[in-house]
Amino acid sequence: MLAKKREQWGPGSGFLLATLGSAVGIGNVWRFSYVAGENGGGAFLLVYLAMVFLVGMPLLLGEFALGRSTQRESAAAMETLAPVSPWRRLGLLGVIVASLILAYYAVIAGWVMKYLALHLLGTTQEFAAAGFAAAFGKFVAHPVEPIAWQLAVMALTVAIVAAGVERGIEAVSKLLMPALGLLLLALAIHSASLPGFRQGMAFLFNPDWTALARPEVYLAALGQALFSMGLAMGVMVTYGSYLAPTRRLPGAVLTIALGDTLFAVTAGLIIFPAVFSFGMDPAQGPALAFIVLPEVFSQMNGGAWIGAAFFVLLTIAALTSAVSLLEVPVAFVMQRFGWSRPLASLGLGSLIFVLGIPASLGFGPWGGLTAANGRGILDLMDFIAADILLPLNGLLIALFLGWIWPRRDALAACDLQESRFGRFWHFSLRYTVPLLVAVILARSVWEL
Repeated sequence: MLAKKREQWGPGSGFLLATLGSAVGIGNVWRFSYVAGENGGGAFLLVYLAMVFLVGMPLLLGEFALGRSTQRESAAAMETLAPVSPWRRLGLLGVIVASLILAYYAVIAGWVMKYLALHLLGTTQEFAAAGFAAAFGKFVAHPVEPIAWQLAVMALTVAIVAAGVERGIEAVSKLLMPALGLLLLALAIHSASLPGFRQGMAFLFNPDWTALARPEVYLAALGQALFSMGLAMGVMVTYGSYLAPTRRLPGAVLTIALGDTLFAVTAGLIIFPAVFSFGMDPAQGPALAFIVLPEVFSQMNGGAWIGAAFFVLLTIAALTSAVSLLEVPVAFVMQRFGWSRPLASLGLGSLIFVLGIPASLGFGPWGGLTAANGRGILDLMDFIAADILLPLNGLLIALFLGWIWPRRDALAACDLQESRFGRFWHFSLRYTVPLLVAVILARSVWEL
């Protein structure tokens, strides 16, 4: 019996668009803006760019190399390279991280879709009449409605992943990512006409140098770089495994890193001028997208259309990232247990949907369930996945790439050989990346 041929990306731009779609998610449009707002604007941006170069790009290149060289998903890739070592189990952590993140990510993406529906149907005045903060609180506390929107997100995600790499993930990315870019550009041009544009530009690009004395700025920037670029989740190893051996990696890594950063900065150019134009505080935390911005849109001329465009943008970003997160466990069970893609997509999508229900109920019927440190269910899931397991996996991947995988093999897999950049890459994964990621992990453990 002939072995089933492994799926691959098409020869065009599909891989870059799909990978960029994975990286460009809610983390770029929403999370980047409020984290920058809380950490000094321009000062945070400088540190963030440094972390992308020092940590993000070396890890991204290494994860692609793991997948392409083995032609295996996250867990199987490590088993192939370290078959008799304890390191062979490392890839399973990526599968766990991706599944856990998707469980609560779909809840937040459901909120985004709800707000998109409000703007498209022209019913935002109901939220305005009740007060945006009170209306949002009432919505997330409802025992059924947020779960219905979470289900809608997971249903779309399952449908795309079930269609396959080329006909599903790649085809949708080719459609949605250009649309996302055009929306982003149109909204940025509109923001340039707002009275707070100069103030927003100054906040984002004129650093408050005193902020550089605050250790939390560096930790926030590093955490944002890991989360925003989709690293240490098994995604980039899995996407790399669908690459043809002839596809060169360094150029792809540079394109994705620059594209991901450009999306985040442009989102800031959209959000901060709008916030300053109407006298709002940019350091609003997670409430920025669901309370502050809807209130801003309600005061704008043409705000209903601007709000609808913004939430279309946010929905596309959420969906492309959700697809990449589901692909990790789907690829795992397909390769490990021989499941068909439709069965794996439906089965795991359903399981992850159920795992996310407590995160949704944590703002309503289960709102009284909190951890000892006061975190609600969604916050606790996010803390475990993004603040503990994600940096832990990133640390272990860096150590494997820098110390366990033979140097010559690793450099060849990355298309670097003994070049100057090759030496920088290997040094980074031996020393710089583990040190910086270990600091983030230590801080998170301290906060337990």
